[in-house]
Amino acid sequence: MRVLAGMTGDGPRGARMAPAVVGLALRGHAVYWTGSPPPGSAPPTLRRLERRRDLWEVRAQIVVSDAAGPVRPALAGWQSGASCLVMALEHGAARRWRFPDHWTWHSLHAWGLIEPAEATAFREDPLRLDLERMGLWSDEAPRGEPDPASLDTEILERACERALARHRSRAPRPAAFLDRDGTLVREVGYLADPADLELLPGVPSALRALQAAGYVLVVVSNQSGVGRGLFGLSNVHEAMARLRGALRGHGVEIDGIYFCSHHPDSGCPCRKPRPGLLVRAAEDLHLSLRDSVMVGDKVLDVETAHQAGAVGILVRTGYGRDEEQRLDGAGVMPEAVCDDLAQAAARILIRSPGP
Repeated sequence: MRVLAGMTGDGPRGARMAPAVVGLALRGHAVYWTGSPPPGSAPPTLRRLERRRDLWEVRAQIVVSDAAGPVRPALAGWQSGASCLVMALEHGAARRWRFPDHWTWHSLHAWGLIEPAEATAFREDPLRLDLERMGLWSDEAPRGEPDPASLDTEILERACERALARHRSRAPRPAAFLDRDGTLVREVGYLADPADLELLPGVPSALRALQAAGYVLVVVSNQSGVGRGLFGLSNVHEAMARLRGALRGHGVEIDGIYFCSHHPDSGCPCRKPRPGLLVRAAEDLHLSLRDSVMVGDKVLDVETAHQAGAVGILVRTGYGRDEEQRLDGAGVMPEAVCDDLAQAAARILIRSPGP
């Protein structure tokens, strides 16, 4: 995502929103910051805009803000080309909104995030705001220091993705669900060091072709190294940030990243081959699972696709060649076996030329 952050640093709204926005940058999203100084040290994906005219160069997709009202952040959003808005809301501040605030709020595809303690107030008096476009911050106390693994960062990221997905299309869209290791990047076992992440040949062009054909790009990955104690969540987020950055350099923006960090014996419903991550992504990103496809280098990726009602394609990169040898005994047959993601993308586009 390309995010324009219009920050005031005011009160609890800023205390919650500001570190979460920097957390987005730490997750690899391109963040353009205006207003009060960002907390902590700014990562390379966060650019501070010092001049108003810089907004014309941003071409943001979404504006996030801790302002008391939507007029100023919306104006900045229009200037930067953004079509969506996510704001930290307080009931008392929203009660003081006047006609320009409400008109501005509804002129963009706007979503609000509120403190759990204010949920009852908004439910009893929604102040002409759509409750279906509101979410709750976490029950955790606001963190002064940005953390890509924090629940508030996760909540903000999903709120932004939901806003963008529903703005782009009222009808559910097809997705290309993509395994990471061995499919998008070179397989190195457990990717404990994010610096070892390396895109496989042909991946950027394949993703561009899928995206141009209307497929939503969603990375779905098991990261049991966290549950096994081999590395922490911060390593996973740093590696995913590197993946976003590497693909952005080739003109590709990933629409969503979902991973399960639990131990294989935990019984987690999100761990592939269970379909939990795909189901979650479908809800967040407004996807049609039956029109979607999953590509991976393991039989469990194909099984995940089938459990979600999607098409499964096995690629021979990573562990794929070894996995192909055991297909007969696996009880799971992919719709296709391809040499790599480029060949898989060509097969998908031939099969479904117009999603």
